[in-house]
Amino acid sequence: MHRAVRFLLVFAIAFVVLGGPASTAYANPTPPTFAPYLVPPPVPPPATPAIAALLKGSSVTGGNGWIVAHLEGGPYQIGFQNGYLTAQSADYGIQYDVDVLGSHYRKVAEKVAQYYVWPLVPAEYRQELRGIADGMHAAGYTQDTLWDVVAVNAWADEACYATLLPKTSSTTTTATATTLKSNKPGGCSAFIATGDATVDGKPVMGHDTWDWYDGCFSYNVMFYVHPTKGYAFSYQSCGGQIWSGEDWYTNSAGLLLCETTLADTTYTPTGIPVFVRAREAAQYAATVAQAVNTLVTGNNGAYSNEWLIGDATGKIASLQLGGKVYDLNQTRNGFFGSCNFDWGPKTRAEEGKIADPFNPAVVDYARYIRWGQLKDQYYGQIDAKVGMTMESDTYDTYLGMQLPDARSLCGEPEHGTPGLLHWDSWVLEPEGASDGKVTTESMAVNGLASWACWGRGSGDHFDATAYLAANPGWASSHGALSVFELKTFSAQSTDTWGLVQDK
Repeated sequence: MHRAVRFLLVFAIAFVVLGGPASTAYANPTPPTFAPYLVPPPVPPPATPAIAALLKGSSVTGGNGWIVAHLEGGPYQIGFQNGYLTAQSADYGIQYDVDVLGSHYRKVAEKVAQYYVWPLVPAEYRQELRGIADGMHAAGYTQDTLWDVVAVNAWADEACYATLLPKTSSTTTTATATTLKSNKPGGCSAFIATGDATVDGKPVMGHDTWDWYDGCFSYNVMFYVHPTKGYAFSYQSCGGQIWSGEDWYTNSAGLLLCETTLADTTYTPTGIPVFVRAREAAQYAATVAQAVNTLVTGNNGAYSNEWLIGDATGKIASLQLGGKVYDLNQTRNGFFGSCNFDWGPKTRAEEGKIADPFNPAVVDYARYIRWGQLKDQYYGQIDAKVGMTMESDTYDTYLGMQLPDARSLCGEPEHGTPGLLHWDSWVLEPEGASDGKVTTESMAVNGLASWACWGRGSGDHFDATAYLAANPGWASSHGALSVFELKTFSAQSTDTWGLVQDK
């Protein structure tokens, strides 16, 4: 999940003393005026033959709340197409992730990206990231730099590498990286099934992202990438990003890949960024074994997850990947449900005090119980249609009733959750399930298609106007940009399932 574990750099004073060129000054739209977020996005006509040549073969369309971007070519060309066609989404993503604490945070994030993340990025993806920045500039978004693009791609890695920032005197930045490791709630509800659990014996995968609704509004881009190297692949993300962050990937070899977040514990800042490892798995892995190897090798400990993986041979896996350890379970007949619950013995031991308790009132464990119930109910019948039904589920196992709240798989925590324990710390925030996706191995091989819902699969619409009226303090504490984003998500989420595929 994009924001289940939110990484921030907290710093005490205004100066950053690190060598290298200064970043370009950035000017946000003057609050409270923000350009309307459009689907499909506004795209200027190519100003030069060179730009037209770089855009050759690409396209961007929209429907049912989704932006569909088709990219093809070498790394720089794919990046340029991404940045040009989805520039508005990319810019809002940068504003939300990189400007979250203001200009000082932005400077620190840019320095971390330039000096600690960039050296760990392979040459192929460096070209793509440069292409994104150049594409955004060509589309008119000249305020966003290459280091902004790297930083927003590395939102899940920033805290890991920020541990390398120099600790200096009071005349320079005193930067401390915090991961909000005890940040329970987490979110996302996902499953993967295969063999005798599914109708055709082949893998079926589903996932809904839990997010803050003001933050996720620009993560409605479904990318379809046809690179010169590797497999064609699809991923859900925000404009300007080379990986998902919303945890949804398929490729033309039949690989299925999604995840739900676990608590971070230990960082290895010499390790490979998670955005690089996830992208490499999506582009180059054809089997469960290859994907596991890519995700585990060089693990930097950032953005710990339970990865659900399936392949065209019918194998599926649950990889609970912690900071230093992992638990791997594989099968050709069965079902794995995932909901941020740390059930692996090695990862539980590593998490220690922040591991979820086996308490049916706790959000993550309640949803874990529900996945077990749905597994028993639908075993042998699982296909895309049943997958959508499960991802839309609003049953609270602790209360034993239908109730859209933080314990339901299609979570709606803003309504309140009766009997919630202090462990969960859920409050009446506008957050929860922001989308739904379901696919099958056959759909992945034949066009990278998914059944997808922008909003809540249950059909229960989030009403920003009603929420803001009922919670008047939220707007003043979050600011004009967040209010704009919250209203945009509410206005554009359709809460209906539809087929999303390459154009």
